[in-house]
Amino acid sequence: MPSLVSSRSRRSRRVGRALLVLSAATVLSAFAVAPVADAAGGVNVTTPYPDVVVKPGGTASFTLNITVDSAREVQLAANGAPDGWRTTFRGGGNEIDGVFANGRTAPQVTLDVVVPDGAQQGTARIGVVARAGAGSATLPITVRVATEAGGTATLTAQFPELQGSTTDTYTFNVDLKNGTASDITFAIGATGPSGWTVTAKPSGSDRATSVPVKAGQTSSISVDATAPPDAEANTYPIQLTATGGGQDLKTDLKVTIKGTFKMTLSTPDQNLNVRATSGSAKDVQFRVTNDGTAPLTNVTLSATPPTGWKLDFPKEPIPGIEAGKFQDVTGTLTPSGDAIAGDYNVNVTAKAAEANSSATIRATIETSQLFGLVGIALIVLVLAGLYWVFRTYGRR
Repeated sequence: MPSLVSSRSRRSRRVGRALLVLSAATVLSAFAVAPVADAAGGVNVTTPYPDVVVKPGGTASFTLNITVDSAREVQLAANGAPDGWRTTFRGGGNEIDGVFANGRTAPQVTLDVVVPDGAQQGTARIGVVARAGAGSATLPITVRVATEAGGTATLTAQFPELQGSTTDTYTFNVDLKNGTASDITFAIGATGPSGWTVTAKPSGSDRATSVPVKAGQTSSISVDATAPPDAEANTYPIQLTATGGGQDLKTDLKVTIKGTFKMTLSTPDQNLNVRATSGSAKDVQFRVTNDGTAPLTNVTLSATPPTGWKLDFPKEPIPGIEAGKFQDVTGTLTPSGDAIAGDYNVNVTAKAAEANSSATIRATIETSQLFGLVGIALIVLVLAGLYWVFRTYGRR
């Protein structure tokens, strides 16, 4: 009896070990096998996520792992996609039809299934076929179309309202967030009022008109707006749009023009020539004109005359000049006492809090009338002397 019990006990242990090995093998095979069907000839194709849900107009992306028992080229195809759907294999940044697998490492391949905007809700089953010589494998995948799937994308401006003058360039920084489960390439554009120059571009690119945004990530967009020179003080709307993956996004921006700041410095008769006398003060009148569409404030005049000269203006600034108006200012020009006859340039500048302007007047120095009278008197004396000499000594 003891030997019989012992024999039965040994058989029970062997059976238990066999069952344990079988269970472990079953578990390992369950973990090792990704969704794959009809594999033959040493070719295998798997994906970690064979069932994807997208919105109409969205893109379902599948990461494919392709293995072979020996190095060879593997051709790829997708069968069974509904009419109007587009399937594209991508690898290494390119659209591909096949890969070369070396049997040790699986090349990275992505299958993009683009669902048209008008697709009906439901499930589509597609077969991914990998062929290498006589061997092939077919991977079944499913794409379920649901209007509530995938999340949404958003446009958010960091500062949606800016203000300044017509000479400024207004730059808006906008975040484009792809909150969907798929990578999307968005076409971007911006519009503004008539006469404005408005451009939209991805940050870091001067010419691109589209921007790819990976699922769950954010890209930055810059919108530059320039007003026409004659734009009046007002608030102007700018709109940025981004379209892609069934997403039609819009965000409203605003530019407030406070007015155009521009001034001109001249004289009342536009004559920039002045006649002066060495060492003698002379009043010169200047005119400051507001050619802009907004008021000028705290206007002051200053000059850069030649060495030894002075051009003095009132110390108190002009409080303000309304758009389209002008203000006359009188300055006192005093050439140096030793200035000889000739032309001299005097630079004058008008400055306001908002703008400035410059002009150059030409000062012509004339000989003093006193010197002229003295000269005439000397000539008369000389002639009188000559007359006396001839009269006195002429008869001898």
